[in-house]
Amino acid sequence: MYRRLAHCGITVRRKPLRVGFDPHVPTVALDRHFAGRPVSRRQVLAINVASGLLIAVSVFLLGRTEFLDRGVDFCVVIFLKLKLLMIHQRFTTTSCLPTLISLLAVVSLAATACSYIKSIRATVLANLGIAGAVAALNILGLIPLSVPFSAVPVILLITLGAALDDALRQRAMRRHSKNISERQQAGSVIVRHINHCLNPTIRAALSPILAVKAVLQQRDMLDNVIARRRDGNDERVGDALETAVVSLRQIGDVLETTEDLFAGRIEEQEFVEVDLAGLFEREIIPGFGNTRFTIRADVGSVGTIRLHRPSFVQAMKNLIRNAEVHGFPSGFSREDGLLVTFSGRCIGREIVIDYTNNGLPFPKGFRTTDFLAFGRKGRNSPGKGLGGAWVAKFIELHNGTFRKVGNDPVHFRITLPRRLSR
Repeated sequence: MYRRLAHCGITVRRKPLRVGFDPHVPTVALDRHFAGRPVSRRQVLAINVASGLLIAVSVFLLGRTEFLDRGVDFCVVIFLKLKLLMIHQRFTTTSCLPTLISLLAVVSLAATACSYIKSIRATVLANLGIAGAVAALNILGLIPLSVPFSAVPVILLITLGAALDDALRQRAMRRHSKNISERQQAGSVIVRHINHCLNPTIRAALSPILAVKAVLQQRDMLDNVIARRRDGNDERVGDALETAVVSLRQIGDVLETTEDLFAGRIEEQEFVEVDLAGLFEREIIPGFGNTRFTIRADVGSVGTIRLHRPSFVQAMKNLIRNAEVHGFPSGFSREDGLLVTFSGRCIGREIVIDYTNNGLPFPKGFRTTDFLAFGRKGRNSPGKGLGGAWVAKFIELHNGTFRKVGNDPVHFRITLPRRLSR
């Protein structure tokens, strides 16, 4: 229906009147009426008394009918039949072997239901059905007496045990989940506090180093030799300052990304295009210049790849530290020298990076899951068992794989899917 306002030329559509009852209107009206109103103890008492009176009147009226009498009579008849059945089975001579076989079959069926049905509700219903079937067939006399009625309480006890076991397991799982959640929250709070306190300190430390580097560059002093590394190469001023700058920036990256990495909150826009060979040359290998082993990276054929740079750098550094601590302990040596190698290649749509070191072989029975497990370390290990967990998170973030290829030399293989540029 339309109505035109002639004086201004506007057409207004009028909604038709709907006649009917909306069941939600009284509820909404009552909620609005009583919302925010305090309830006194007298009102609570009046409500409780009225509820009790309604229940009492209902029970009184129900007692005036024959429904309760018939219900009680039915229960009495059932119990009498059960009593007579038990007396009859007690004084009836039956073969022992068929009885034991049938009892074992019924009990095995109930135990199988408890073992293979995952839902405890379905298990209870299934076993109650088995017990009810045995009881009903015995009462009605539809099966021979070789299936004893005593199987019913056995089935009920098995079901009760399964229900109690499930309740205890659920309680333990809830407690374990609560503990994990509390530890994660505490860890997140600690990481945030550390990040908040150390990031300004890192920036304060970077500022004078960059200023000194700029001054030395103006005076052409960056190429001066200040020390000799363990590998025999000269360490120049510019290299030392660059290593310090890169290390401080990596510390800041770790502080900013650790919480998001382990919480699974790394976004796709945080992946960047990097030159893999340059990344090893500038940010990974320089941090181990004073070690007594040599690091080689033959990854030039991979070229530029898209990855989460901070997690990749820390994963590779953790692999090198693992070799330094476990593969090359104090006093260990080889005639051809201690060596850590990274070799990369592209195979189809995947990038394969092989890591090896010629240090001590893995202990017998060592698995990849042992290396990647969070907080798991050897009995005599000086570490905390966190290096492998970081590698595992890096692999999970990049949807890659990580597996052990060999024990002597130690050989890991990392496979990453090639990501497309955006």
